[in-house]
Amino acid sequence: FSSLPVTPRTTRISASALRMASPPTPPPTGEVEAAAVGRRGALAALGLGLATAASPAMAEMVGPPPSGLSQAQGGIQAAINPGHWIGQFIGINSHGESWDFAAPPAEVSAAFVSALKNITPEQRKALVFTNLDIAEASPDKLKVLTWTKLEWLDALDVSFKSDGKGGCTADVSIYATGFFPTSIPGAPLLNTALFFFPFASPSPSGGMIQNNRCDLLYKMVKSNLKA
Repeated sequence: FSSLPVTPRTTRISASALRMASPPTPPPTGEVEAAAVGRRGALAALGLGLATAASPAMAEMVGPPPSGLSQAQGGIQAAINPGHWIGQFIGINSHGESWDFAAPPAEVSAAFVSALKNITPEQRKALVFTNLDIAEASPDKLKVLTWTKLEWLDALDVSFKSDGKGGCTADVSIYATGFFPTSIPGAPLLNTALFFFPFASPSPSGGMIQNNRCDLLYKMVKSNLKA
């Protein structure tokens, strides 16, 4: 094959093709800056939306906040609650009660929030509420996220139902959200992987921490209703 003649390939380029291949005229500087600002604004809005959806916590922090990592992971873990999937049936890291009040739901809910906002150092210690976030509060429901000193995340859910006679019933549930504290990177993922692993929540003062918390919270709410 080496003896065969090689004909060089030639290409004819038309004037129109040359015009198409030439670099486009750049837009005015003002248009470029406006487009950049618009893209940055859109990205900022998207980031804010994702952060809000992923972490609904930090709605109203009472006292010092937990670490930045716990703040970032707390809303995610509270949304999925892997520690409560099986824990609610075992009862060693969760507890629920129903409380009857002569006051209407809105008044009891307000008393609950007031009790948490005005929590004393002694009550905070007894409840083991190092950090406290009132994530949602309304006449119908209340959701509170609490962290221990080592930043184990527990959740308090309360729903209020009118009894039709001027009073109401508060269904209270407080539970651990996961085996690992939210101060550990990837805690929501780790806790989801170990959702089947049973664990208890003993109280430093004896008994189970969630039961003791319910007892004290009931007294705090009753005290605020009388005030």
